[in-house]
Amino acid sequence: MKPQSKGLVSLLLQPDQKQTTASLQLQPAPDQKQTMAPTMKKRKRRARIHDDLIIGILARLPLKFIVRFRRLSKYWNALLTSPSFIRTHLNYVKESESNSMHRLILSSTYTLQSMRYGVCESCKLNFPRIYPKRRRFLFEILGSCNGLLCLVVSRKTLILWNPSIREFKKLPLSCPLSNNKINKTDTFGFGYDYSTDDYKLIRFVHVIDGIESSYIYSLKSNTWKRIQGFSVSIKFFEDLISGTFVNGVLYWNIIYPGKIIPWILRFNLTSEKFETLSPPNDVNKGHDFALREIGGCLTLAQNLEGRSIEMWKLEKDNTKQGWTKFMTIMNLQTLPYPHDLVPICFMKNGEVLITYGKNVAFLAIGRERSRFELYDPRTSTFRRLQVCGISRWSQAIPYTKSLVSPKLLMACDGMRVGK
Repeated sequence: MKPQSKGLVSLLLQPDQKQTTASLQLQPAPDQKQTMAPTMKKRKRRARIHDDLIIGILARLPLKFIVRFRRLSKYWNALLTSPSFIRTHLNYVKESESNSMHRLILSSTYTLQSMRYGVCESCKLNFPRIYPKRRRFLFEILGSCNGLLCLVVSRKTLILWNPSIREFKKLPLSCPLSNNKINKTDTFGFGYDYSTDDYKLIRFVHVIDGIESSYIYSLKSNTWKRIQGFSVSIKFFEDLISGTFVNGVLYWNIIYPGKIIPWILRFNLTSEKFETLSPPNDVNKGHDFALREIGGCLTLAQNLEGRSIEMWKLEKDNTKQGWTKFMTIMNLQTLPYPHDLVPICFMKNGEVLITYGKNVAFLAIGRERSRFELYDPRTSTFRRLQVCGISRWSQAIPYTKSLVSPKLLMACDGMRVGK
């Protein structure tokens, strides 16, 4: 923390617990002491710092200090766990240019790692021991939203977890998870409904011939319900575990039976209705594509046989005509296994972070360290971002640190955050 911040925090750490505001002692200037009346010497002038100012200041501090300040008193705990403070902090993090609050969560079968953008190091996340007798857990990340991770643990338990504040919640199941060779692994989608201030999880239950049914879970009500009007004839891509969440809508890659051209299925978390969306007109019909949330927009990326990656973004009108091609990543042939490279996110300096998108790539690499590559669109060149401490991973998910608690959300109302 900067010296100025330390001084400011020390002033804020003296709240009057009987009041709703913090107070600050102000001493008169030395040259004024002689002219003051005796009664004025005994009187101390106070300048009150209101809660909204305190919230604005503390929201800019590192998250570990905020968590520590909660233990100071009941006043501080109530202030720093209030919906208004959590909302202010999350909105500040989203608008911040600093990379310190934005991470990548790397899932490597039995381990979860957190990596800062641009830093060639990662640290292991200490997952809560939901089953004390088990030493290892198999992780599958279903989505990340506002600091909450949604995971399937050991293919039997759904978890909402905020690793930044070490709070989690087990979710009930609409029916047992598919964990055998007969049933295909279920497909999910996780996101935030801005209209109702609720986090929702979509689940498609698969059988051998396709999809049996679809369900939606609400964190506020802690219940599942079946989604009506869903077409069971569609099929998801074979390696698709979870959808992509962008501005209140979830998206998945789908294929209609008997057709080879992939389409996009989308689900509006507010209206709770499904729609289909066609890909861009100029997309290559013979290749599949990946969906990502990049820069606040739905982004479609298509790897063309390891030569290049074409990228489109969906404008706000959300129609077929809204697709705009905005980038081509060139010179993939200079990298190993270029067919399996997909973009993850944009860095603050404009570089594109890409990695391998399919598990087959990691098996082919063998013991050689899996890696990220940074693509500079200005020079069409790559530079390697070596990650220490990880030999391979199966997923790389952008994550934003926050104070959002899966437990408090069930009891609190009015904690809506900006898009």
